[in-house]
Amino acid sequence: MNRYNFHTHSHFDDGREPLENYVLSAIDKDLEALGFSAHAPLPLETVWALPAKDFPEYVAEARKLKVQYKDQIRLYLGLEIDYIPGISEDFQGWIKNTPLDYCIGSVHLVKPGPGDAIWFIDGPAEGYFKGVETVFGGDARKAVTAFYEQSIQMVMTQPLNIIGHLDKVKMHNQEKLFSTSEPWYQALVDKLLKAIKEKGVIVELNTRGIYSGKSKEYFPSPVILEKCLRLDIPVMVNTDAHHPGQILSHFEEGVKHLKDIGFQKMKTPFFLV
Repeated sequence: MNRYNFHTHSHFDDGREPLENYVLSAIDKDLEALGFSAHAPLPLETVWALPAKDFPEYVAEARKLKVQYKDQIRLYLGLEIDYIPGISEDFQGWIKNTPLDYCIGSVHLVKPGPGDAIWFIDGPAEGYFKGVETVFGGDARKAVTAFYEQSIQMVMTQPLNIIGHLDKVKMHNQEKLFSTSEPWYQALVDKLLKAIKEKGVIVELNTRGIYSGKSKEYFPSPVILEKCLRLDIPVMVNTDAHHPGQILSHFEEGVKHLKDIGFQKMKTPFFLV
């Protein structure tokens, strides 16, 4: 079994330690490959994105480590890029100008239309529920629809390699405001998967929700993974590590989960070939 992790966050963004500590942990755990995926800088204030002023240092450090440890592990320079219509930069700029080895496309901030209102689906649960009230007038279906429509727009317009935690909108909900089994919800999922299939994007099985205790199931849910299997959409396991000790957290359990669903083998991403 290939052991790898392409979703990591260090002290450059909202992780906890220097990049080299992740490399040393990966080598100690016999990983075949490790990818650095700091949250790309955003033109708005956040406590979790890589500050634009630190971006050159992040790139330089990652490139230095790639050379320094080339005989022990394959290292890749990436970004987790947020897609926010009208706010975030085009992914193509990051990919070509840096250049990047790969990128993860994610939606953490939902912008439903003109104006300044933004719904942050991550962070404290209080902010999640308050956002549904203030941004969407308490209409959870409208809020979730905006999340999935923004995700579809990202996949169709941006050159991403991997889509991150594609159903993270469910994390704080816990079936309180909406049910993921409702037909309208699954119809939105189907539209997103159709776009993912068309564009050849890899779906990430993200284990962080489980090992952090924030979710009772992986991102995405078993139902969505079963749909990926039927559609022949490639899936890879990532741990979304924010600490070197989390590099393999629930990785093997995630692989087993996929095999139990029916995946015969994990997709080897093209950048690992």
